[in-house]
Amino acid sequence: MQLEYGTGILDVPIDRNRLLAILQPKETKGIEAIGEKVEMSLETPIGSPPLSEILKGKKSALILTVNFTRPSPRALIKPIADLCRRMKLNVTILIARGRHRSMTPEEIKNHLGDDLVNQYPVLEHDPFDEAIHREIGRTSRDVPIRVNKALFENDVILGTGIIEPSYLCGFSGGRKLLVPGISHYKSIDLNHYLLLEKGATPGLLDGNPLSEDSEEAARRLPYHWITYSVVGAEDQVVEVISGDPFKAHRYACEKSRAIYTCQRKKADIVISSPGGYPYDCDLVQGKKGLIPAMETVKPKGAILLLADCREGWGAESTFREWLTGLSPEEVMRRVKDREAFSLGAHGAYLFAKPLVEMGVKVILMTNPEMAKDLKGSRVEAVTSFEKGMEIAEKHTNKKASITVLKKSRRLIIV
Repeated sequence: MQLEYGTGILDVPIDRNRLLAILQPKETKGIEAIGEKVEMSLETPIGSPPLSEILKGKKSALILTVNFTRPSPRALIKPIADLCRRMKLNVTILIARGRHRSMTPEEIKNHLGDDLVNQYPVLEHDPFDEAIHREIGRTSRDVPIRVNKALFENDVILGTGIIEPSYLCGFSGGRKLLVPGISHYKSIDLNHYLLLEKGATPGLLDGNPLSEDSEEAARRLPYHWITYSVVGAEDQVVEVISGDPFKAHRYACEKSRAIYTCQRKKADIVISSPGGYPYDCDLVQGKKGLIPAMETVKPKGAILLLADCREGWGAESTFREWLTGLSPEEVMRRVKDREAFSLGAHGAYLFAKPLVEMGVKVILMTNPEMAKDLKGSRVEAVTSFEKGMEIAEKHTNKKASITVLKKSRRLIIV
């Protein structure tokens, strides 16, 4: 069987007699002439007048978009930027980085393309720069609405990116471009703290505390339009949807749900591949493959997570300190401290949770440096698939049933 890992493909030996299920996204055909689809969506939006009407009489537009951990948005941005230019608006592009690492100038150019980078100012949000944020209040869950002040310095705010299931917030896109996309790090942390409440799961919007908090904040902020692509398993654009930031977003999420929903098949051993680079570029991204694995592994089973993590941990030191220095039980206790919570803490929590709550062994196949960093922790880090399976079978048994998750970071398990 072939599974994605880093920038390559792993050929892994799996006993077909023990294989219970392979869960993966449905096959979908990508659309051709994406630019034409975008142009059409600008004139036939969902829940909104055409973009040309929204831009009338305006002087400046801020186009928000995603960073390198998502497929390139340039095919979506260019028709919008060109329309703005024809209507004499000044355009600025702001990359909604959230708490991901910053991109290099070369990465930004590769991500957005020479045309956009050369024609328009391109900024990248910095969640730690105190001077660039403005706070307008707090949500009903007491999360500060503190965002990049560029939001208030432009006449029209336009969001672009992709729709995919989100491991905590239900689905990506829409309100997430603002919170966490261009929010202060403390706002991001406190929004993510809501993962401890019921409902923080892929594919769920109503009743999801993170999604509801993000949407509440977004509705109180300037936000006028979105253009989003629904993507398939290979990041191909399946559909382009534009319009009202909330109505169009909901419509797009249902299109995405149809691609990524899988029926639960619980096994003793779950092998989870997030989808290769950039979806396993670091441990922050790679850990997302744990969420559907926890939904498909039996109690006292084993999860083998395949994440290359060539860029290391991908988060502040708390992630490493908690995962390597605290017992899983202590992680589960300390993560409940709201003031001490951070994205690093939440990463450690996701590794501790299956062990403490289900008695599940978590094994990480990764690069030698990451394996060395995790030595002595309760996460078994290995550098080969064979060694990972050996540990999984020792924890369960050599005839243990197996479920394989492909493109696991996006799967919705029901």
